[in-house]
Amino acid sequence: MRKTYFDGTHRTRPPSDTWKAIRPLLDRFGITRVADVTGLDDIGIPVTMAVRPLARTLSVAQGKGVTLDAARVSGAMEAIEAWHGERALPPISVRRTPAAEMGLPYPVTALEQHPGSLLTDHTRLDWITGRSAVDDSPVPVPLSAVKIGRETHTDWRMHLPSTSTNGLASGNTHAEALVHALYEVIERDAISDLNDAPQAEERQLLDPWSIDDPHCSALLGRFLSAGAWFELWHLPTRFGVPVMACFLWREDQPTVLVGGSGAHLDPRVALSRAITEAAQSRLTVITGSRDDTHPVVYRSGTHQGPTPATARCTPWEEIARQYTATFTTHKAEAAYLGSVITATVGAAPVMVDLTTGRYAREEFAVVKVCAPHLRYSARHTIPRPRPEAAA
Repeated sequence: MRKTYFDGTHRTRPPSDTWKAIRPLLDRFGITRVADVTGLDDIGIPVTMAVRPLARTLSVAQGKGVTLDAARVSGAMEAIEAWHGERALPPISVRRTPAAEMGLPYPVTALEQHPGSLLTDHTRLDWITGRSAVDDSPVPVPLSAVKIGRETHTDWRMHLPSTSTNGLASGNTHAEALVHALYEVIERDAISDLNDAPQAEERQLLDPWSIDDPHCSALLGRFLSAGAWFELWHLPTRFGVPVMACFLWREDQPTVLVGGSGAHLDPRVALSRAITEAAQSRLTVITGSRDDTHPVVYRSGTHQGPTPATARCTPWEEIARQYTATFTTHKAEAAYLGSVITATVGAAPVMVDLTTGRYAREEFAVVKVCAPHLRYSARHTIPRPRPEAAA
């Protein structure tokens, strides 16, 4: 299926059509409300929150977009993704078996883990079946690397490896969902590497006045109209996919510097995602919708903005011309991204389809991608590149 919608993203149908399709289904996934919270801030970039009271993870999901329909779809689908990650898992195919006996095409210790993890090849795990993102062959993956949320049980077990919503994504089609999941694991890998000195010289501070894309310029115009301080960075990755980061500060939240990031082969899409996510992060603090927000965020402070970076400002054209790969379908794009990741790290990403069997839907698809050897250490925050390292 060809892409048809290109306003800040690449989709197979407009957000308005997706919203019409999923709105009647919200109660099936425990979503009681999708609220427009844009007006709680004066920046004006649409942001929503989707409320799911019986969630086994966070009960409020956030959404953002260029239009209100796009923000509604973003928030609702994030909640729907989490519901599937909690409940719509494939059946266990092998129980309580060490990775050493599974014939894995990747080291189990290369999956996402918390620091200090005790995971080894001999840890007994429950296994489900995923599919290679390169050749669609069946690949075992630990249930605990896919399932999110907490629930009571009678037997003690080690929850290894750890899991998160990294690589959990949705789309109008399975290929679209897979593309967004692959971009997310690439983005998180790059963000996890932000303050590593060996990579610092490759990062580029972006000159916002040189951006000639009307869509991104309009979004940044909202920051300027609101008197906000912002900073944009181009983060080249080992996969040849651009990641953009946006940092945002205003004196009404003097103790917090929020950030947003995005990855896409089209740098304009990556930048749009970073800008809208930064606006969403501000509203997440304003609404107080996350229980894991650190209390320091709400303390009063001095009205002094961040120290500007001293790096050379790189013109947008210098960045944009580095990336020329384009695809008319998500299927071709997913194949390309999967092959690039595999060639770089030596192991193919594994996709677990969460909308199959009795969970299959015509309206959307949800997948979880586990990407061995890709990092996810910068959780909940995006480290600002060290200005002196990039100078």
